[in-house]
Amino acid sequence: MTGGWLSWVRANDNEILSLLEEQAANLVKATSVLVEAVSDYSTVKKKNSILKELEHEGDQFTHNLFRIIDKTFVTPLDKEDISELTSTIDQVLDATYGTTDRLVLFNIHHPSGYMRDLAYLLFTSSEEINKAVRELRLKQQDLMDYCTRISNFEHEGDKVYRNAIAELFETKDAIEIIKLKEVYETLESALDRSRDVADVIEDIALKYR
Repeated sequence: MTGGWLSWVRANDNEILSLLEEQAANLVKATSVLVEAVSDYSTVKKKNSILKELEHEGDQFTHNLFRIIDKTFVTPLDKEDISELTSTIDQVLDATYGTTDRLVLFNIHHPSGYMRDLAYLLFTSSEEINKAVRELRLKQQDLMDYCTRISNFEHEGDKVYRNAIAELFETKDAIEIIKLKEVYETLESALDRSRDVADVIEDIALKYR
């Protein structure tokens, strides 16, 4: 390949890359709303409604990207990579909305410190995703650095999750255990999916170096 990193960018590149950037920015917005919800819990129902709208917007980004790459012969990245990237970002967003939805649905009265910690890790991870997506034209090592940080946030989230579950099972309220465990699992799933996004970006960086 001539011209260096992603130098073969063609006609529909701006539209495709712009949609990916908008999708990543939408994810940051959603995770920040989640952090606000668990920080000021009196707003959780309102924040859940906002997240529902952001989740719908995220679905639209994914739909539009699939539509564009389906009709585009030459794309800035392999179609499979674009599909995987938009899909994994959407999965992070789904789990983000799923967290507040469960908090409301299960009528959980107070978020735990573990929930706040996991939500903040998810937010910081989404910020790294956003930076990486916006800088897909950077050299390989820059993208790998973003992926490393996302992976570190996911590992830290695993530790928080294990501690949360260990403490949870010290209680005697079986129903409360089931409800809170579901919320913790949803938050951990969101972080796991953010790691999946990092894996896709890492594959792109290695493929096009």
